[in-house]
Amino acid sequence: MGAHYHYSRLSRAVLLGTGLTLIGSHALASGFRIPEVSTVGTATSNALVANTRETGALAYNPAAMSFHDANAINAGLTRITYEPSVDPDNGTATGSTGEDVFLIPNAYFMVDGHDNLSFGLAINVPFGLETKWPAGTFAGFSDIGAGAAEPELSRIKMFNINPNIAWKIDETSSFAVGLDYYDLDELVFNTHGAELKGRGGDLGWNIAYQKKLDKLTFGASYRSAVEVDVSGVFIAPPGFGFPPMAARATLEFPDMLQAGVHYQVTDSFGVELDVERTGWSSFDTIKVVNSNGDELTSSTNDWDDTWAYRLGAIYQMNAKTRLMFGYAADETPQPDEHFSARVPDNDRQLYSLGMTHDFGNWNLELAYMLVDVDDREVNSSDPYAGTEANGTDAYNGTYQSDSDLISVGMSMEF
Repeated sequence: MGAHYHYSRLSRAVLLGTGLTLIGSHALASGFRIPEVSTVGTATSNALVANTRETGALAYNPAAMSFHDANAINAGLTRITYEPSVDPDNGTATGSTGEDVFLIPNAYFMVDGHDNLSFGLAINVPFGLETKWPAGTFAGFSDIGAGAAEPELSRIKMFNINPNIAWKIDETSSFAVGLDYYDLDELVFNTHGAELKGRGGDLGWNIAYQKKLDKLTFGASYRSAVEVDVSGVFIAPPGFGFPPMAARATLEFPDMLQAGVHYQVTDSFGVELDVERTGWSSFDTIKVVNSNGDELTSSTNDWDDTWAYRLGAIYQMNAKTRLMFGYAADETPQPDEHFSARVPDNDRQLYSLGMTHDFGNWNLELAYMLVDVDDREVNSSDPYAGTEANGTDAYNGTYQSDSDLISVGMSMEF
């Protein structure tokens, strides 16, 4: 009876210690999002929702397929470096010891159909990356459960498969609809006392629209929230003699609305201004249950909806080469009241540049982006008492997490 009570108390502390921030990873937009789904998108700070010229814009707004009169392929690989660090008030200053270099693929395949219809398939990685904190980083956990609740590795590996159909309504407007399948291949949320692993997948949907009026084009794209049932296992610390415990939870990825205006100033120079809203308020309370449906624990995040503002420009330098520039300002959804070191997020600014070069049958695309994240000072007066750590003094300290990206891609129309 005593052993069972001790295990029950420990498992609850460990699960709560994971923060159940069931996406404990960091990304390059607000929260844990990766909006860079093409090389041209990376070069323009993702200001492409109203662009009808670049095949790299199709993943942002599939309605643009109607303004391309050929089959098209666009594919790329983005190298992301990300090195978060923390100087805690109670613990040891350190950087994340997990992976700090990531390769993120993306691709878009388009078929120009008949009767004003076009068909497309996007494959990309919209969320992810990781954090990993060494033992003793946050010393406030060591007094409860011998540090079993102190967060360690948080990882997500996933991809999105997104088929679309676009209908050209008339010569100036187009509408598209599609499905988003989110495949969570690996979820890891460990503490320094136990492991929590899972995976899952589910469907959402998207719609998009473009209206082209001479030099001015309007574009809008909406992607629904996707609610994913995650199935996994809780592994107790060594020495407790208990087998792994089945666990499951429901995680809702946010909906995303993006709208923008592209203005072709001259034949060789165009600019675009986009505004994007991400519905992070859906990331509120997460419950973990066992195989019988009994609640093991829950965690409160209560994130806020956020806005991002993106500005991009493309200059046709000569017949074969285009130069690209971008800037974006992106809000954090994470309030101080529920801050978690598993997602050390804050407001950020994005600076980008790139180029494309036409080699005849195909185009080479190159991009670089600097992500400048504001330092985050956490100074909670709420003591950690062995239950939920989010928003408590266990995470007090200063967090830094700048990043940069290098992207290489190719495109062709045939």
